[in-house]
Amino acid sequence: MKTAHNQPAGKVDIGTIYRRYIVMVRNRALRILKNPTLADDVAQEVFVRYLQHRRKGGREENPAGLLYRMATNMSLNHLRDTRRRQELLDQAGANPHGKGFQAPDESLVLRQLLAKVSKKEARIASYYYLDDMEHKEIAELLSINRRTVGRRLERFRRHARRLLEVSEPKRSQ
Repeated sequence: MKTAHNQPAGKVDIGTIYRRYIVMVRNRALRILKNPTLADDVAQEVFVRYLQHRRKGGREENPAGLLYRMATNMSLNHLRDTRRRQELLDQAGANPHGKGFQAPDESLVLRQLLAKVSKKEARIASYYYLDDMEHKEIAELLSINRRTVGRRLERFRRHARRLLEVSEPKRSQ
């Protein structure tokens, strides 16, 4: 059976999905990247990939959850890619600020930490610290055990402490 828009019954057309979820996807990217232009780019890429997912026969039981995860993953990947490019520039001597340059903004520090940990840890930490989600909410969103969320957050905290200790010079007494 086909609908009026020549779509299989039960499958919402991409225009409707886009109008319904673009604000959520863009806001998610913006929350992680803190850059409206980059957030717009990530949001558009999310929908391109979502369309590709649908064309390959991907399931659509929860488009909001899928789009939210895609926006999170793409934003975190962008942070990692940016960090890697910066490392390459630093190695080539192209960073005028030197390796130790960091803005005092706490959210910048958090985004830098997210770029340096595993994808699993970064995803959970971003939901927890950026979105103020509870362990139970994160577990439901990712279809994992609540205790797993707690363990991964603790691992993230350990990594963050080690990374912050390395980046801050020791003070002499």
